Amino acid sequence: MAQTESPRAHFKDWPNDAGFDATAESRRNVELPVTGSFPSQLAGTLYRIGPGTYKVGGSKYQLSHWFDGFSHLHRFQLVPQSTGTCKVLYRSRGQVDALVEEARKSGTLKGITFGQKRDPCESIFQKVKLFFYPPFNRRNPGLVNAGVTLHANGPGVPDHLKASGASAAFQSLTSLTDANILKHIDPETLEPVGVTRQSDLHPDLKGPLSCAHAEFDTASGDLYNYNLDLGRYATYRIFRTSATTGQTEIIATITGPGVKAAYLHSFFLSADYLILCVWPAIYGAGGIRILWERNIADALQFDPNLQVRWYVVDRVQGRGVVATYLSPAFFSFHTVNAWQKVNDDGSTDVVCDIIQYPTDEMIRRSYYDSMVSTGQDVAKYYGSESSRPRFVRYCLPGVPSKGRAEKSPGNGPLPQAQALLTIDDECVGDLPTINPKFKTKKTRYVYNLVNRGKSSFFDAIMKIDLETQEYQVWAEERHTPGEAIFISNGTDEGEDAGYLLSVVLDGDSGTSYLLCLDARNMTEVGRAVSDSAIGFGFHGSHYPTIT
Repeated sequence: MAQTESPRAHFKDWPNDAGFDATAESRRNVELPVTGSFPSQLAGTLYRIGPGTYKVGGSKYQLSHWFDGFSHLHRFQLVPQSTGTCKVLYRSRGQVDALVEEARKSGTLKGITFGQKRDPCESIFQKVKLFFYPPFNRRNPGLVNAGVTLHANGPGVPDHLKASGASAAFQSLTSLTDANILKHIDPETLEPVGVTRQSDLHPDLKGPLSCAHAEFDTASGDLYNYNLDLGRYATYRIFRTSATTGQTEIIATITGPGVKAAYLHSFFLSADYLILCVWPAIYGAGGIRILWERNIADALQFDPNLQVRWYVVDRVQGRGVVATYLSPAFFSFHTVNAWQKVNDDGSTDVVCDIIQYPTDEMIRRSYYDSMVSTGQDVAKYYGSESSRPRFVRYCLPGVPSKGRAEKSPGNGPLPQAQALLTIDDECVGDLPTINPKFKTKKTRYVYNLVNRGKSSFFDAIMKIDLETQEYQVWAEERHTPGEAIFISNGTDEGEDAGYLLSVVLDGDSGTSYLLCLDARNMTEVGRAVSDSAIGFGFHGSHYPTIT
């Protein structure tokens, strides 16, 4: 949508524009100058992906929503040195060059987007015609904007889309979004090489929607996700792709009159169960409204009177859905962790940690006009309770070890998920991460990004102690951090014994740096400085060097 903006003062005098309009590429490795140090325990590769820019060079066309930003991939190689530290090599590449060029030539984006505002003067004929434009192009992956999460060496990647050379550390790199799309990227050059669908994994995974946050079993490497098919009743097909065989099997199908098609960005994985939490951000008209609106955001309706449903799926014994629970309405983007406690009667309590919001207002809060520090609507949601995140720990009590849980006597209501802990202090934000060694185990420490009211986006990294509810903070004025990735220091079993890596924008210089923090006390250990801005990406993954 073409927009004309006059210069504006930065909201709260906290500049962040450069992080939303970062187009610089580095297609060859560049060594970044380091102040302080990056300890040798960090040796490995950090990949980061997410929007680079929302603007189209040579055109007045701009994207409306942060989730639609033109995706950009970054790689930081932390190479160990004899000094006991690492040097930092940086490489980056835009992932949708062909899509940007198409938008430049046509002045629009075809197909379904997350939240792009459309021309209100479009005729019905134009809208209907574009229903059938394929949002997927196998021949040119540069047209496919699937850049929310990514993982290396995941199962199910076709051999012809893997990197050549058996000695390479990474054979494949796959990025995901909340659709039935897997985009494959050369892990060395960062060039897009192909696109597949979940139906290539299993023919029954034919629904158009899925989850950007696939989960992995830490022991087996198996991948878990769901596929959402639309129709009279929503149908969620929960599937597993084996890391050993590459084969995919559907382990549960959830459908029926009470099952709603919802926007679910993540789910839970415990030692024995997959927990699909369906919060009431529902697609209108069973999903048909997506076709009419041609974006996800306008097709959603949050129903505060509709309870959240928690479906517990057995992923070990093959029992399918073994229990279902209810809780009051909320909205979420990101789950944190889940683990289990065995009861005396042999049943299991499943504990789930999540970042939740009262409504889905954060979807509208994520339009560029509301997030960029000079945006026209930058103050619109400032201080809104509907955008206030909370950390909540739920218990799903008495999951049976055999068979399936029955409803209450007399076919009464489903049992309730019990809220054990709620934290709504300024230490709670979003993009939560934990020590990956404690995945599916009881978690004490959570790291997340917060907005303490100083900026239009994030302004600090917080460490929350869930036992004491105390917190520690890293912040620097006018510096905007990205998701903090935990890397263990390998010296002991302490949950916070390690480091955090975050890409931070220096708002004054308009350049970014890779920040290393000591995860125990949130003090800076080192930073590797880029000479340009690195876009505010969504998520990243660190892969340690195997010695």
